[in-house]
Amino acid sequence: MNEQQTGREKMTDNIEQYKNCLDGLTKDMPEEFFKLAQVFELSVFEPIHMEGKKDIYAAYLMNDAVESYFVFEQSVMTGSYKELECEQTASIVHDDNGYMLIVNQSGENRFTIRFTNLHIQTTCFDYGCMGHFWVKGYEYLRQLEYQFADIRDKYRYLGKDFCTEQELIFMQLADFPPIKKFRSVPEQYYVPYPDSVYPEAVRYLIETAENVGDKKMSAKLEHYQRKPTAFQCNVLARMFHKKAHSRFVDKIIADMRAISAGYPQRTFKEQEKQHYKKVHQKAENAMNSFLQKGQACLLYREEPFMYSKDSITYKEHILVFRNGRINRKCDIYTYEA
Repeated sequence: MNEQQTGREKMTDNIEQYKNCLDGLTKDMPEEFFKLAQVFELSVFEPIHMEGKKDIYAAYLMNDAVESYFVFEQSVMTGSYKELECEQTASIVHDDNGYMLIVNQSGENRFTIRFTNLHIQTTCFDYGCMGHFWVKGYEYLRQLEYQFADIRDKYRYLGKDFCTEQELIFMQLADFPPIKKFRSVPEQYYVPYPDSVYPEAVRYLIETAENVGDKKMSAKLEHYQRKPTAFQCNVLARMFHKKAHSRFVDKIIADMRAISAGYPQRTFKEQEKQHYKKVHQKAENAMNSFLQKGQACLLYREEPFMYSKDSITYKEHILVFRNGRINRKCDIYTYEA
């Protein structure tokens, strides 16, 4: 994957594309302004007033793995943002006093933000135990697909400096066709990316299969790398959820959790922590009950963003594996206050 996709050189080479989203943008402006244009391209700009902060913020990249915000330094807003589902057009003006961002919400509303400088504030988090169960069936594979996609977005929008060496391999698996068979989000929310079979990513999968003694999986992966046909993709995808290959999948999940554990967990106010602790106790008691019965299971959780509260309520999920004659299925048990 071309690392320049997230670099300044790539952005300035395509300045006309960015100017269509942020009029007044010039090549000498800092990279943050080009990234601001990306937000207006999607019409998802929303100014945020952070608790205890004077500056105006706006989300850049938000997922389980990272919270990244624009910070408009020494900012003053004229007018107000309105929650409208509409196309946004924007322009930027630079003068001796700094910058002025002018936002038009499809002619229904306008507001401006004056500021002296723009920077991006980014915090990475532990995402290995995060889970969202929007689509039924083989949910343990869908969680991997979702986590691979989170890492890919972190790389695409923030660059390799925000990824570990293992994450640079994992983000390639987000585009691996057999894994893409297990979409984690409903069809209407799915954002397609081109299929890709990256040698490094396949090498990781082959080595994982070899390390757990899964010779059939290793051989099929090598065959697919040589001939990545649609038929072979379907065959390989079906192998992922067969109980004969459970050790292979479990090792990938364990690796995902291990690398993400190097990042901090989100922290919350004391009242919220006490609330979440009660939910966790419920889930932990349930998981121990399943384990005592000899049932393999995994604990997942959903939590709100740390810096900007959203509509997500804290939940914990127990994924309990259930072996059929051939396939490895699972049941999901959800716990909340």
